[in-house]
Formats: sequence, structure tokens, C-alpha cells
Amino acid sequence: MSALMTSNGSIHDVQKKGASMDSAAWRFTRFINDEKIGLLETAVSGPDGAWLRDALKDRDLFFALRNDRIDVYHQGALIYRIDFSGDDIEAQTHVKYLMIDVPKSPYINLRKSDFAYEPSAYMQGRYREGVSLQQIKKAATYYSGMENFGVYRAIKDDPLVVDVEVALMRDNAPPADSVPTTTEQRQGRMQDRIDIVRLEEAAGGYALVFWEAKHYSNAQLFNDEVFEQLDRYEDQILKREAELLAAFRNVCAFNLRLARLRTELGVVGIDSEHVNRLQGLADGTVPLHVDKNPRLFAFGFDQAQKILRWRAREKQLIERLGLGRLKAIGRPKAGELGRS
Repeated sequence: MSALMTSNGSIHDVQKKGASMDSAAWRFTRFINDEKIGLLETAVSGPDGAWLRDALKDRDLFFALRNDRIDVYHQGALIYRIDFSGDDIEAQTHVKYLMIDVPKSPYINLRKSDFAYEPSAYMQGRYREGVSLQQIKKAATYYSGMENFGVYRAIKDDPLVVDVEVALMRDNAPPADSVPTTTEQRQGRMQDRIDIVRLEEAAGGYALVFWEAKHYSNAQLFNDEVFEQLDRYEDQILKREAELLAAFRNVCAFNLRLARLRTELGVVGIDSEHVNRLQGLADGTVPLHVDKNPRLFAFGFDQAQKILRWRAREKQLIERLGLGRLKAIGRPKAGELGRS
């Protein structure tokens, strides 16, 4: 990733920075202190804050709190990673998202010793308010796969979705010096990665519900790997229940600050009932529980596939998982995961 732009605790802290990252000491954390939130709020009104204003006003983007970091997604693509250094904020994006109007052909002719293209015609070089983010989104859409897009559609405009791409370190993760070298290999060996976390009304308050999403084309949906995956998630949730509760109360506090910031920016459609919900969850006055049984969201099949193959598999999944743990939608519409 490369730097794109730079602009010149009441929340529970469950893990101090610098803590050991070996599997025995690793804790699931979602935390950002008030000072860093203050930097974010200051940056919005600053002369170099156009990128942040655009992002906060855009309802297609999902802001996900990490540990001292904010990730921003569009259609499953991580388009911004927001870090804090001293009194500064730095946002990074992958170079592929800086492409301008993704060309029909990604190939460039080499004529003698010259590449036959003008770099400024292909790549963004400077952020332009109201323009650059739309180009970034267009490039992200180009690179988004079927599974990512289906998940995005299913959670779009759903305020009860509080996190995506949730990484949980496995207890049996090998020592750091013995894992493979690529990021994908390391994650495959060391992490369980849950697609969606959503709030659901339960027991006079709310429950954190964890969802694994599978497109119909994913072979794991049709073999025992999907059960093994959900079993690992259940084990993680049971072991980390207290960490998850503390972390997601922090997430609610973070989302509350974002909602207020968006209101100040004139973003319409901020639900006052949801703001009150976030306030109660953040300060602990609203009960919060963990649903210990992760659920499966399957999608991407058409009517013919439903009849020929999916119905039989759906029956097997329900028999193995039990009622209420499977949601199957052929072609997800906006916010469909949360609809009964």
C-alpha cells in the first residue's frame, strides 16, 4: 500500500499498545482513544480534509474500527487504512484503486524502450474533492469479487452491522518465524476471519451475531469445510466472549461519534433511534450479549441452481447446524441479511 494523503479515554481500553502478539497473549481489541477521535474531527474541517469529508458523507462506505486504526471499505474492498502518528492522520490506499476510469484493456504497449501511455491519464496524482473518491470506488468495484459484492449488498444501509472482516488469532498459531512469507499464507495459518458482525435484539438488549458468508460458487459450501470453519468460530467466540463484549461496546462508541460527525456535516438520514441505541450500548446501560452460535449466510444461486442442487444442500445444512443458523438468499438486495 502507498500513502495517498495526509492531514496536518472514555472508551474501554482492553489491550495496551505494545502487548505481546504471540497466540497465548493475543487479545481481540477494538479501541481508539478520545485524542485520536479528536484528530479525526479536526481533520474533517481542515484544508486537507476533503478526502475525509467525502468519505464520511458517502453512505456506500463502511467505517470499521480496529486497534488504533480505522479501515474503510467499499464493496468489500479496503479502500482506506487510516492510521494515527503523533498529531497527524495518514490514509493509505492500494495503488490499484488510484486507476482513473479502469481501462477496457489493462495492457500497455512497449515501443522500443518506451511504455506507450501517459501516467497522469491512468492514475490519480492529487485528491480532488467530490471527484477522486468516486474514481476510487469505481476502481474498487472493478476488483471486487462476487462474494465481496454479495456481502456488501446484503449489509448495505443496515445500521445494525457493526463490523466486517473480523480476524481472530488462533490459539494454535505457529511461532512468527515459522509461518509462510506472504500475507495470504500467514493469515490462512494464523487467523480465523469472520465476515460480518451484526446486532440483533435479544434478552432485553442486543446480541452480537457472527456471520460467515459463502457464495454458491464456493466449494466449501458443499463439503465439511464449512462445518469445520463454523466450529472454529464457535470455539473462538466462547473463549473470547469477554473480549468481544468490551471490544464491540467500543465499536458502538466509535459509531456514535461518527454519527454525530456526519450529522454536523449535513448528512441526511441519520436515525435518531439508532443514535440512542449506540449511546446505550456504548455506556453499558443497554445489555449486550454474545450469540455463541455463528451463522451461515449463503447466496448467489439462481432458480435453476436452487432446484437442481441447493435445496438438497440446504436441508443438510439445517440438519447439521439447527434452525435459525442458516440464511439463504439467491440474489441479495440492499440490507437483506437483516430482514426476517
